[in-house]
Amino acid sequence: MKARFVILMFLVFAMAVPASMLAQQNSKAEKDIQSTLAQLREANLKGGAEGAAIFDKYLAEDFVRIPSDGAVYTKADTLDAFRTGKQHAESHDLSKVKIRIYGNTAVATGVLTSKSAGPLAGGNTLETRRSRFTRVFVKKGGVWQNVLYQTTKIAEPAKQ
Repeated sequence: MKARFVILMFLVFAMAVPASMLAQQNSKAEKDIQSTLAQLREANLKGGAEGAAIFDKYLAEDFVRIPSDGAVYTKADTLDAFRTGKQHAESHDLSKVKIRIYGNTAVATGVLTSKSAGPLAGGNTLETRRSRFTRVFVKKGGVWQNVLYQTTKIAEPAKQ
């Protein structure tokens, strides 16, 4: 009876340790993703060559950007839009952000409110837009890299 109790306690402890370790790993990964989102926000606000350099670090080589108009942009397109000044933002604010971790993959969703213009924003006129966003990240070489970024415009309520 005593041996069974010892074995049972060992099994309970063995199962609890990995769960707590996983929670700590996910907590660190969430913080890393939050930091990466902050860096990507800064890249949008800085624009130009400085913004492009930040994007170069955090966008995967096979990165795909799909704005509300359904166009598809690559990493090269994104870097070019910022380097040339075709894309710029005066504000870029995230809210209601949720981050989910799946091993070396993470999904961040939320609401983006930005005042921006350019092909990546879905229009060349500087205007404020509200969108739901999804960013998918994969951890490569110790860095969380963005592989997919999609936004969907939030429809304004009908005026009555």
